[in-house]
Order: sequence, then structure tokens, then C-alpha cells
Amino acid sequence: MHKDTVIDMLTLTVRRQLALQRPQLMLAVRGTAAALISLAVAVLLRLESPYWAAMTAIIVIQPTRGLLLEKSYYRLVGTAIGSAAGLLLMLHVTSPLVLTLALSLWLAGCVGIGNLIYGLRSYAILLAGCTCAIIGARAYQTPLHLHDLAFGRIAGTIVGIMVATTVTLLFTPRQSKDDYVDRLRRVSGEAVAWLALLLRHGGESSQVRLEQEILLEIAEIESLIDVVGAGSLRFKRKKRHIRSLVASLLSLLAAGRSVALGSGQHASRDDRLSQLVLRLEEVAGNLKGHTTASSCIDDLQGVAAETAANLPLLGETLTDLVSALRLVLSEFDTAPDTPDEETATRLIRHRDWEAGRRAALRAAVAILVVGLIWQVTGWKQGAVMLMPASIMVSLFSTRDFPADTLVHVFVGASIGSAAALLCRLILLPGVTNPLVEGVVIAPLILLGVFAMQYRQTVAAATDATLIFMFVEQPGVPLTSTAYDLLTGAFATVAGIGIAWASFHYLMPINPAMRMHSLLIAIVRDLHVMAESESSGMAERLLARLQHRVIRLVAMAKSFDADHLVVVEGGLAALVIGRCIQRRKELEKNGLLSAEAHRAYQETVAQMASLLQRPEGSLPVLESAAARLCAALAPH
Repeated sequence: MHKDTVIDMLTLTVRRQLALQRPQLMLAVRGTAAALISLAVAVLLRLESPYWAAMTAIIVIQPTRGLLLEKSYYRLVGTAIGSAAGLLLMLHVTSPLVLTLALSLWLAGCVGIGNLIYGLRSYAILLAGCTCAIIGARAYQTPLHLHDLAFGRIAGTIVGIMVATTVTLLFTPRQSKDDYVDRLRRVSGEAVAWLALLLRHGGESSQVRLEQEILLEIAEIESLIDVVGAGSLRFKRKKRHIRSLVASLLSLLAAGRSVALGSGQHASRDDRLSQLVLRLEEVAGNLKGHTTASSCIDDLQGVAAETAANLPLLGETLTDLVSALRLVLSEFDTAPDTPDEETATRLIRHRDWEAGRRAALRAAVAILVVGLIWQVTGWKQGAVMLMPASIMVSLFSTRDFPADTLVHVFVGASIGSAAALLCRLILLPGVTNPLVEGVVIAPLILLGVFAMQYRQTVAAATDATLIFMFVEQPGVPLTSTAYDLLTGAFATVAGIGIAWASFHYLMPINPAMRMHSLLIAIVRDLHVMAESESSGMAERLLARLQHRVIRLVAMAKSFDADHLVVVEGGLAALVIGRCIQRRKELEKNGLLSAEAHRAYQETVAQMASLLQRPEGSLPVLESAAARLCAALAPH
């Protein structure tokens, strides 16, 4: 009786766990099915290295349909470019030394460019870099199969994408764009409500905290544009308008703070503003509520005209916000072929040239080290070591903590390699039947894909699964000796180790370094804006400065416990940018006072000083913003 009770309790526990883990388990089953079907199709088509198709099927699985389709597309593009480059390269290369030099240059170029652009376009460029290295290394081992390798890589990618899409697309949810648009409406309403509070009470601490929260929300919304728009051509056409709305909201924050710091004007002291504040509060409530977008925008347009009578620059900023809101919110209620319009504000995306240069140099040096080991030792597995090293130094170069992530990857790769050796040498020695091989490897793939569903194990599990297939090479007849398999597995893990060393020792990168680089870039933009005589250049610099600020505060929120200090510094930078514009307007009209000119020159000198010693930049930016606003009276 006691034994039956224990069995019943165990059965109940297992059932409960299966019920709790059912979504992850079903996704793992579909992913495993996609991998095995891709492998079977690639074997039937007699593709070179059919396991590439199975690896692709696992890699392209995404949480939403749009990301699934878009990542598949960019993976195919990157694979095709890299395979073509590898084919052309190997037609002219005859030695490991020349191959290493050529691959280091190619990879450096791809990694450098990939670190300057964003999203899946970056992924495609990085993939082109490592795919060329994979084709080159494999073709050097088997030069007679060069064309088959290049074609097989592309065809395997196509097979994996088609099978993964067929198996998983119907079960993959769509990304809700309505929720994203609602967030845009709400944050716009919050910004207008904050402005009303600012005009009613002045710059009290509660308004400052609300302003910081609004900036953080704007930064998060901007960071999600590519994810939300994945797979939607209509949404992609509107991304420019959404970024213009983001820029308009940032301008509103800067303009509002300029009023608070400069004139100190608010409704409790000026009856003219009382009605304006009430109108702003009404519009803010409608934007955050369920009132139609067109009605809210029309009301805000009236408020903007009224504001312009009392606070001209603030009214101009509200007018820009009206234009941006009209383009964004009304577009989702109208036909997709609505003609594009230009807005007064725009956002130019930040490019970290220093990080790109370092990433390119890191990739080149890592590949040269692997090539040197290969050349000096003459070890035939040097080509195998080159492949994972090229993958890791390229695809992981845009990660926040690549060195830490590669520790998990190294562990996963070691487990995957051990599992592959277990299958090839113990479970499947001499087995040539693909069906038997599929039955044996299926549980291991299922376990790996299941572990990929959890944040704590995703890095290790992903590479354990992929390296397992890379080393085990399902669908390929076993012709290597046990020694070759062992040394090949060791070379695979060693390549990952060299990539880790390049991130940890050679040229480290982490969020703190990226934030430091962003802060220097912000100060440099402000300094160049202040010294530039071209209004067009100043506008472009301000548009880029705005994106750098939201990138900075987004990173601070994720990685800095004291992130509000960074947020406050970012807001100060936006205000200084606006003050620089205001100063140019006053000077052009002959209205610049001597006091304002002195404050401006002091700020320019401070920016130049900060470029030499960027430590402690944030409080300096805050004091400079307050001094400029007081001197320029930006209202």
C-alpha cells in the first residue's frame, strides 16, 4: 500500500510538472521535429553537410511570426553573401597563411560594419563574415568539394528555413502592434500631462521623477521598434514616423525643462496659463484614454496654437508633436498606401565607431592567432578550430557581456561535444541507417531545445545543441577515426576558448564601456553643435544626440543600479542641445545678451574640457543646462 502511494504521488508530481511546462515542451517538440525533418530532406537531396539544415531549423525558431520570417530572410541573405565570398576566396587561396590573412580581413570588415548597424541587418552582415570562414576552412580540408560546400550551405539554409517555417509558423503567435501603438499614445499623454504639471507647479521634485520615468519609457519604446515591426512591410514604412514622434517627445521634455529652469513661469503666478493648463490636462487624459486619435490630435493642435501665444518656443514644440502624432496614430486607422510626409523632427541612430573599430580588430587578431597556431603546428584540425572561433568573435561581438556569455557557451559546447562523441563512438559505431541515427539523436536534440526555453540555460543549451550536431554530423557517413573525432571535438571547443580570450583579455567590452563611449559622444556632439555655424549640421547633430541619450538611459536602466543619475544627465544634455539652438536663433536676430554670450562661452569651454576628462560629466551637464536656461530665458 505504501509503495502504491509513493508511485501515485510521483505520477501526480510528473503530471503537474508536464502541465506547467507544456508550452515549453510543445515548442521543444516542434523544434526537434523541424530539425529532424530538415535533416531528412537534406539527406534525400544529397546536400553537402546536411546537418546544416537541421542547425538552421533550430536557429531561426522565434517567439513571434514576424521575427521568425524576418530572421529567416536575413539568415538566408547573410549565408548567401558569405558562401559566395567563401567560394571566390577559395578559388584563389593555396595556403593556410594566405587563407588566414584573407579571412581575418573579411571578418574584420563584416564585424566592424555589423557593430555599426542594428537588428537583423547586423545579424546578416555578421553571419556573412563567419559563413565565409566556415566555407573557407571546410573547403581547405576538402578542396574537391568546394562548390558542393558553398551550394550545400545555401541550400541547407533554405531547407531549414522552409521546414522550420512550415512546422512552427501556425503555432507561433503574431506580435501585437496595437499594444505598441497604445504605449505610444500613453507616453505622449504622460508627456503632455507632465507639461501641464510643470506649468501649474513649476519644477518640483515630483515632476522631475515623472520626467525621468517618461524618458525611460520613450527609450524602451524606441528600442522595440525593430522587434515589433519584424515581418510587417507596412509597419516598416512607418518606422521613420515613429522615430520622429520619439524625437518630438524628447524635444518636448527639453522645452518643458527649459521653461522651468529659465523663466520659472507657471500657472500659480500667471492667470493666462491657468486655462492652458486645464486644456493640456484634458488632452493628456484623452490620449491616455479611449478617445479617437484624430480627436485627440485636433484638440492638441488647438492647445499648441494657444500655447504659442504665451510661450512661443514651447508652442512650436507642441506643433511638431501634433504633426508626428498625426502621422503615427492616424496611419493605423487609414489605408496602408497613405503618402509619406516629412516631419519637423527626426531621429538619427547612434553609431559607435570606436566599438566597431575595436570589434573589427578583435576579430582579425583572434583569427590570426588561430591561423598562426594552424600554420606553426601543421595540425590538420586547425581548420576546425577556425570555424567556431570565427562564429563566436563575430556573432557575439554585439552582445552586452560577450565574455560572460561565452563561458556558458563553452560549457554548452563541451557538453554537446561529449554527447556527440558518445553517439558516434559508443551508441552508433558503424551505423549507416539515417533512420536509426535520427531515433538516437532525437532525445538529445529535444532536451537541448527544451533547455533553450529558459533564460538561465538558453546560451549553454543553444550551443550544446548546435555543437552536438556540428561534431556528430548526422547524415554524414563516418569515415574519420576515433582519434580524428576526439581531436576535432577538442579543436571545436578550443576555438570557442580563443574567442572567449579575445573578449576577456584582448579587447574587453561591456555595458559600462559602451555607456562611457556614449557619454563621450554626447559631449562631443554638444561641443561640435556649439562651435558649428551651420544650422543644418546642428540639426543633424541634435537628431543624433537625442538617439544617443535614449540609448544611454536605456542601458543605464538595464545595467546601472544608480541609473537615475544617468537619466538626469541625459535630460540635461537634451536641454543644452535645445539651448544651443536657442542661442543661434537669438544671435541671428541680434537679440543675444552679453550675459547669455558669457554663459554660452563658459559652456563651450566646459564641453571641451569634458572631452579631455569625461569623468564626472553628468553633474557638469546638469549645472551647464541650468545656467544656460537662466541666461537664455528659453520660453
